Amino acid sequence: MTFVTRRLFAAVCASALLATSLPAEAKHVVKHAKHGGSWEGTWSGAWSGAWGGRDATAITVAGNRVVSYQYGGQTTPVINSKVTAKKIVYGDNGTVVTMTRTGANTAHATIHTSQGDGTAELTRG
Repeated sequence: MTFVTRRLFAAVCASALLATSLPAEAKHVVKHAKHGGSWEGTWSGAWSGAWGGRDATAITVAGNRVVSYQYGGQTTPVINSKVTAKKIVYGDNGTVVTMTRTGANTAHATIHTSQGDGTAELTRG
């Protein structure tokens, strides 16, 4: 094979690989649309865990990141969060919250703290 033929062959292979990846991306977008696509909004519920009782919470997502959460009547800003189509993870000072999408406007959340673990069922309002 000549140099030009090899370059042409490589270009054709690269184009074929790119073309075959497009349907997978399209399926990925359709899958996100099933769950409403975006996490934007305020997700409300109540934490329950080993400590007993139920404590109200609200988590606000804007611009594809968690901007704040409300707990115990106080709103706290969130500096770092990771948001994907199915999950949100954020935390600070040994506390980690994971939200997992269960529907277009519902999510299951877990919290891990030094005081114990808990769960919440959240709805977007």
